[in-house]
Amino acid sequence: MKNATALCFAMLISAAIGVGLQAQTLGVGLKDALALIDAAHKEATAQNLRLSIAVVDARGDLIAIARLSGAGPATADTAIGKAMVAALFGQPSATLAPRATSPVLQGLNERTGGRFRFFQGALPIVRNGRTVGAVGASGATAQQDEDIVRTALAAVFK
Repeated sequence: MKNATALCFAMLISAAIGVGLQAQTLGVGLKDALALIDAAHKEATAQNLRLSIAVVDARGDLIAIARLSGAGPATADTAIGKAMVAALFGQPSATLAPRATSPVLQGLNERTGGRFRFFQGALPIVRNGRTVGAVGASGATAQQDEDIVRTALAAVFK
């Protein structure tokens, strides 16, 4: 099982590196990340939610994060972990939540130091059919987190 987990991890990292190189040209830069955080911040404030919002690139590397006033201390790490999952797997973090206990995903998470968060609240950023990053939020209900992210994506990438 350890060999299978290591092989899956190597394949995931190899794919992420390839996607990361392509994403540099399509990419999500700091300007986009800050615009997404600003849009999410406005929507969260309008709903009186206290969140952390994270934006990562296609490899799951952090571009920007904001912890809104009153957001819990663990929300920042959770938002990053959700965004990492959405970026690396190219799908909403909620779709992977039911499989979080699978040996393969647990093994991958162990290999990343337990940084993945298989909870609803992050969506991939897709450009020209390619996942170039993701946005994650944490601090409200799982559905509210995802709704804030969806609203921010719609506002920035009209």
